[in-house]
Amino acid sequence: MNEGTHSAFAVLTPPGRGGIAVVRCIGPDAEAALAKCFRPAQAKKGAVPFSSLSEKGAVPFFEAAEKGTVPFSQQREKGTAPFSADLPCPGHLAYGHIVDAEGRPIDEVVLYHAETSGMGESPAAPAAGSKAAGSKAAGSVAIFEVNCHGGPAAVRAVCERLAAADLREVDGDRLMQLEGLPQIVRDARRALRRAFTPLAARILLDQLGGALAAAIAEILAPLGPGVSKPYLAPGEHTGGGVREGTSAADPPPVYSPGAKYGTAPAALAAIDVLLDRWRTCGRFLADPPRIVIAGRPNSGKSTLLNRLVGAERAITSAAPGTTRDYVEAEAALEGAPAVLVDTAGLREPGGEIERQGIARAREELARAAVVIYLIDAGEGPTPEDEAMLDSLGAKALAVLNKIDSRLAASQRRARSRLAISALTGEGVPALVAAVLEKLGWRAPAPGEPAPFTEDQASALASAREDLAAGRVTDAAARLKALLA
Repeated sequence: MNEGTHSAFAVLTPPGRGGIAVVRCIGPDAEAALAKCFRPAQAKKGAVPFSSLSEKGAVPFFEAAEKGTVPFSQQREKGTAPFSADLPCPGHLAYGHIVDAEGRPIDEVVLYHAETSGMGESPAAPAAGSKAAGSKAAGSVAIFEVNCHGGPAAVRAVCERLAAADLREVDGDRLMQLEGLPQIVRDARRALRRAFTPLAARILLDQLGGALAAAIAEILAPLGPGVSKPYLAPGEHTGGGVREGTSAADPPPVYSPGAKYGTAPAALAAIDVLLDRWRTCGRFLADPPRIVIAGRPNSGKSTLLNRLVGAERAITSAAPGTTRDYVEAEAALEGAPAVLVDTAGLREPGGEIERQGIARAREELARAAVVIYLIDAGEGPTPEDEAMLDSLGAKALAVLNKIDSRLAASQRRARSRLAISALTGEGVPALVAAVLEKLGWRAPAPGEPAPFTEDQASALASAREDLAAGRVTDAAARLKALLA
């Protein structure tokens, strides 16, 4: 197979066992390849053959002229129908089988023919009169999705058949590059694979749908017209007294007054809004914060983790020292994605295993964005607790636990007024709110733009710096690069 070809396929679903796997095929050779290995389901004996169902209106992807479409037979005559009558028309589905070279079924599939799309790395359009010309617009390629069974053996068999039909197997990221998708779209699809809360998925879907790109384009629009050279702010010089890339003989930069003066404050304000959404939301979508639950043995750490996760992820026991190693679990805190970590109780170790567990607990404390430090409400804080809270500093929340059993009035005068029962759930919503406040989490409203990668945030911060210094062209270039 020629490695330079732009006809390829990738498995979009995660590896492992599942009900359905999705294999996406793109490129100028995708139709021909699928025509070799896809066969629509045949009607049962005595029933109408599949090829004639379209005439009777029984198959949605062969819709007739009453819906404003050209009959399939006429499409074939005009050269605009799919490569094969066995394949669905764009925007429709077909049920059938992937078959081997002898026509024997390999797997039962549903084939979806997406609308044709221009590919960013596609070869030049075919010359007029060539074999490929006439069936598609120049630069336009077919996109198909094969929905097969999700078992590893079935997926591998389908992939091997597609490869034998002259499609190159690539990973999902490379497929998106070949498809010519903008970087923001590729980043959003990549992030959606890792999103594990509905709210995180909703925010990322908004960006996939164009919210962030539209916001950047709106900032960029008034900055571009009239900008011919990088802006040299008054008093700004390079070593030779002239900005790099210009000479003393060059005429001064030309700008529209709106781009230089009227729009710069608005652009700065708009970028500030996006950077604030990165700090309060986007960075957590890219890398969910680690929330460590710490405290002395038997303070209720494992019970709290199970409460917050909503499942029995950690073993609980009345015996101190049950947790010897840290346990982590993904959780949604009011929709915000987070990784909760239950650690070994902090005390003088009684053996080598416990010593290792406590050492790992201290490592997790150093990595934590927030530490929930539990104190048994019946015992109150000890000097060791006070020393640990001092060492943790601002990222710690001191929380009295087990208020369902006993709580002396004097013990309420701890560093925090947070008091909970991990066993019954009392006070836990207030604790979650306190954690989110310490993180600075704030979810954008539906449809609002939000940067969600380090690269996006860095580019926006650099563009803001350029704008603040008057370097309008540099800022515009950075913003344009985000939309590539």
